[in-house]
Amino acid sequence: MRKRRKWLVVIILAGLAALAYTPDIPVDHLRERYTYPESQFLPFEGMQVHYRQTGSGPCLLLLHGVASSLHTWQGWHSRLSDAYTVVSVDLPGFGLTGPHPQADYSEAMYMRLFDTLLSHLGQDSCLVAGNSFGGYLAWHYALARPQAVKKVVLLDAAGFDNAEKTSNIGFRLAMNPLTRPFTYYVTPRFVLQRSVANVYGDPQKVTPQLVQRYYDLILRSGNRQAFATILNRLHQQRTNPDTLRHLHQPVLIIWGAQDRIIPMDNAYKFDDILPNSTLTILPDAGHVPMEELPEKTATMSRQFFSDQLWTKTDMK
Repeated sequence: MRKRRKWLVVIILAGLAALAYTPDIPVDHLRERYTYPESQFLPFEGMQVHYRQTGSGPCLLLLHGVASSLHTWQGWHSRLSDAYTVVSVDLPGFGLTGPHPQADYSEAMYMRLFDTLLSHLGQDSCLVAGNSFGGYLAWHYALARPQAVKKVVLLDAAGFDNAEKTSNIGFRLAMNPLTRPFTYYVTPRFVLQRSVANVYGDPQKVTPQLVQRYYDLILRSGNRQAFATILNRLHQQRTNPDTLRHLHQPVLIIWGAQDRIIPMDNAYKFDDILPNSTLTILPDAGHVPMEELPEKTATMSRQFFSDQLWTKTDMK
């Protein structure tokens, strides 16, 4: 009986999916709308990786989270380019870059990309800031390249499994084995709007233009499948605390107290485990503090980057 009910649900969902099918948007149309004057494209493993470079000075590499894009760092570009070469990138699987041809979303692939990008830019070292999945990649890169990565900013970073605690409807649909296949082809705008509002501490800041950007870029061909694949892969990982204890570079942890995606207790886990970290909680921010509070987070990060004799106790 239970098996019959399951198949009935699948049939009903399939019928609804056929009625609500959301087509992909051609990448050429998206490029017309979502590139900057500073946008460039780097050939890498069969992809054209979209990145944006502004300013001059020490290199600052910015990494976004799942279902997002380099646009989430707009506020940092405008506030930090006076002192840094600010480089944001549409990670493979997202934004204008789109899916990896072999669906390789391993940490090793992303490490190769960052190496290739820095080499292409003529940089032998960098500062790294990452949000959510981008934070996960940031601390992995700091571990993999300790001589190249000088300091790290983690903003509501992933690293510990919290799939069962996630309230975001879009994330839950993509992680449910029953509904996951339908998320490849059906993306109701109201679901996307609720998901974007869910990542902000103050949903009133979510404008129609912001929702449209997220909506358009998730509809880039292959991005919906990549989103589900990466999200589920991320939540299957188990971070060994002993691994993080080997990350000795200075780390600034910024966390939104209103984060509904990754619970705030993860902020304290990172701060307890990392040997050279400091933690700042932002009471009014959600899961994307650099997008919601760009001036505050950029100012904090500038101070952190410029402190030459920084130690864990300096900012306590």
